[in-house]
Amino acid sequence: MRNSPLVLGAAIWLAAGFMVVGSAYTVCGRTLRPTTTIRIAAPEGHSLSRGDMVFLATDAGLRQVGEVAAAAGEGVDLAIDPQVASELGDAVATCWQTPLSAEETVSALLPPDIQGRVAGHISLMWQDRGDEIVDAWKPVATGLATEYIGLVGDDLEAAVRSRSDEVRRIGEKHLMRAGEDWPLIQQRLLPILREHLTPVLSRLAGDAISDAPKAGVAWDVARGAASGDYDAVYSRLLDWLSEYVADMPEEDRRELGQAVRATLEAIGRDKPLMECLQGMLRRLRDDAELAGLAADAWREAVVENPRTAAFLRDRIVNDPAVRQEVYRTIELLGPTMRSVLAEALFDRNGATRPEVVHFVRSVALGRRLAWVTLRAEDGR
Repeated sequence: MRNSPLVLGAAIWLAAGFMVVGSAYTVCGRTLRPTTTIRIAAPEGHSLSRGDMVFLATDAGLRQVGEVAAAAGEGVDLAIDPQVASELGDAVATCWQTPLSAEETVSALLPPDIQGRVAGHISLMWQDRGDEIVDAWKPVATGLATEYIGLVGDDLEAAVRSRSDEVRRIGEKHLMRAGEDWPLIQQRLLPILREHLTPVLSRLAGDAISDAPKAGVAWDVARGAASGDYDAVYSRLLDWLSEYVADMPEEDRRELGQAVRATLEAIGRDKPLMECLQGMLRRLRDDAELAGLAADAWREAVVENPRTAAFLRDRIVNDPAVRQEVYRTIELLGPTMRSVLAEALFDRNGATRPEVVHFVRSVALGRRLAWVTLRAEDGR
């Protein structure tokens, strides 16, 4: 199951009573000599320090084999068991630091075979009860999402509007870059539109014009010309257009949908056009300034919005319907989660995995934790 590590990680945190987020990074280590010292090249920003634990990754789990002897800059010395050092030879060292995401927690603490068995438990459960769980939560989630969007929608709009100058400046930058691509887009896109979409839109537009309230619009235009106020024209057109679209015959809807699908498929087959459009999207995605602006607006309108806390408290945490659905889901997942936690928390002898206990206790007490795991390059 593709997302099973994430689900397993969530199960571990459910047992501990909290969730943590963060990062891990992998580096290569090499034995310089058959002694108790191994030097690894740790990336910039690591939080390893003298005394942090070093584990050996085995099929049965993590086994402590030493500690960090020195951590100056990017060079980190590990003092480990001489026998382990001689057996490792070339090795891969993975440096971890809290906070960790759920998926990283799984990778950091559990052997691959345990992860596989847990994934099997979750996969079987989802095959058996997945549709039932999704069907039960779908109306609840849809209703809550709709209600919440209505609650903070104006705040989000206001947060974006307050940054309109920055949005406009960033938008102009991307429009200038898009202008360089426009000749290619025009050359490749217009023939596709003419072939697949234009004929259908032309016919539908002709039908719409024939049905439009011309007399009323003409009268509003005349009055607007006299007063300089064309709001009545726009209002009448928008009202009519919304009614026209709502009452569009099913045959016209089907024809328009087929034309749009044919257009999108033709665009997808045009490699130069797709590369150009994907490049535009990548530039937007990778624009750090735009991402920061969006994050600031989101934080102001959603994360720090007192309405969010009230909504979570009143409509989710304290809502009887949501609570009842949570209890029902827990009952459905209960047997599987017990199997998952048994695999994750206990070793083959039935003893609690010491690395899991140490990790959970340290994070629960608010201690920042860093450690290193070693494994032989051939996976021994």
